Amino acid sequence: MRRFSPLIIFLLLLSAVPVFSASYVGAVQTDLSGYTICVDAGHGGSDPGAVANGVEEKNINLAIALKVAKLLEEDGAKVILTRDGDYYVSLSDRVKIANSNNCDIFISIHANAASDTSASGFEVYHYYGSTKGNELATYVDEEIAKVIPLKNRGVKEAGFYVLKYTSMPAILIETGFVTNTYDVGIITDENYQWRYAYAILHGVQRYFGVPVHDPLPTVTGIRFADPGDYFRVVLDVSQSTEYKTFYYYYGYYLVIEVPNATLADLGWNSDGTWQYTETGSSSVPYATEYEGTVYVVLALGYPYQGYKDFTLENPYRIVVDVYS
Repeated sequence: MRRFSPLIIFLLLLSAVPVFSASYVGAVQTDLSGYTICVDAGHGGSDPGAVANGVEEKNINLAIALKVAKLLEEDGAKVILTRDGDYYVSLSDRVKIANSNNCDIFISIHANAASDTSASGFEVYHYYGSTKGNELATYVDEEIAKVIPLKNRGVKEAGFYVLKYTSMPAILIETGFVTNTYDVGIITDENYQWRYAYAILHGVQRYFGVPVHDPLPTVTGIRFADPGDYFRVVLDVSQSTEYKTFYYYYGYYLVIEVPNATLADLGWNSDGTWQYTETGSSSVPYATEYEGTVYVVLALGYPYQGYKDFTLENPYRIVVDVYS
């Protein structure tokens, strides 16, 4: 079974530029790694929240909260959800979840209601006198205003339970009014829900001093199957992305290149920046991330061994079948 011999050339090519430690003096954090963020979808289960125009607030809250959580995780944050489905969680339990996990910030997602059906717009609350809460609320409010075509009702103070009793900077976002038909059209639309999510992400990035950016796709796992007549490699990727495949070193290696992406810890064996594993097949896989590009390298049984590549959706996967 081929191990590192011809691959060493590939390693040398990639190692031509020096790699610096993350602890390098003056280095700027580029993502939300190291932060723990609690995302709270208001109401749920037997508590529907505000109900009007055929919608229940709890469903809007959860849909946006899950999108926010996904983006925060893709940018490196550890996310704690107070609920991830349609069930009831008390206010005190929401606070306990955030406090017991030592979260750095708390974000509660809600929708508004009013007897005056002309009331419209979004607003962001923080607890009375909270400087950090005001800072976080202001950043999030500004980012939402850039992408959501609703009236910006501004940053406000309130004594809501989850703002008062959480031990970290906390905000509560009222995304729009379920009692206003125009607002409902915005806050129930999945495309706009993603806009809210990206805006919240960008506001959080500004709060932590991280450059505002959208998360890079992450190769979160690499799996294998060997039905006999072909060897299948599946790359689990956090979002859809471009990739390319090509032969390397006289056709002895097949490379899957994913640009502008990151590589998670796969739990494999390691050799420097490379991860590798045994599969029981003649195709030995290696993986590394170098200067914003993920490389997955398969050692083939013979030169220019035939293959087919394609993608699958929901969740996004890159699939390569190498034929015997």
